[in-house]
Amino acid sequence: MPFNIRVSGRAAENGYLPYHRLALVCEGGGQRGIFTAGVLDAFLEQDYFPFQLMIGTSAGAQNLTAYAAAQRGYARTLITRFSTSKEFFSPVRFIRGGHLLDLDWLMEVAKSELPLELKRAEQRLEGRQLLMCASRVDTLQAEYLPPRQRGWMPAIKASSAIPMFYRGGVELDGRRYWDGGVADAVPVRAAYEQGADLIVVIRTVPYTHREKPMRGEGRLPESGRLGEMAQVMIRHKKGYCDAEAFIDAPPPQVCVVELAPRVPLASNVLGSSQDALENDYRMGLACGRHFVDRMAHRLQRVAA
Repeated sequence: MPFNIRVSGRAAENGYLPYHRLALVCEGGGQRGIFTAGVLDAFLEQDYFPFQLMIGTSAGAQNLTAYAAAQRGYARTLITRFSTSKEFFSPVRFIRGGHLLDLDWLMEVAKSELPLELKRAEQRLEGRQLLMCASRVDTLQAEYLPPRQRGWMPAIKASSAIPMFYRGGVELDGRRYWDGGVADAVPVRAAYEQGADLIVVIRTVPYTHREKPMRGEGRLPESGRLGEMAQVMIRHKKGYCDAEAFIDAPPPQVCVVELAPRVPLASNVLGSSQDALENDYRMGLACGRHFVDRMAHRLQRVAA
């Protein structure tokens, strides 16, 4: 199989994985989120929607929105059709002082040509919680935005505004935000802190991936634009290392189920070919179907 499903943390009980609060966490990764789109479309095929808590970062937040709205194929179209457009990704515009990634255009064109069924999402989320991770520009700390209170499109945009690529970040309620991947690319610890004791996490890198800690921090600039970007890199590295350490060794009484590719995806963060995106979508679809068919029954909720 080109994908891998592994369980870490609390041991199974008679083959089952009991839980009190079940969470779904979706990593970002730009166009690599096409793998996640495939997994979640497979969940939607089988009407598999058991999660009480869902947290996504960047592309993961976009994918979770489509999942909550039960719009199978939405995220696939958003990535393959719109994120590959020259209107969205333009190095020439960036050189001239504009955005490399035009999130404003993406939001507007999606609204007009690929509208989200947000009323249905609201109905399906009754009694559940969905959060989108964004990073504060001033502190580089993660915030987990509830889109039903903060606005769906503003929250998605704040979670997806990559530093430098979307100039200035996104202002929301008087605060400025960058992409959630700066502070918490894989918000598994946040799910635990929200009370989850069983966490299903969908990755967009191979299951063997381990982020290497930043070296030579003391030699990096501390002020100016370069200093700002250096701090962003340091924060991202620390957050990513912490997330992978959590997945490998969760706290006692916590179980993590990780769905991930076995090898690097054919798609990239940006600039992926249609063939690569289609290949990775199908891999995610196969992974999601395998999980629902072979493993989902092992996840069993216990009485409070």
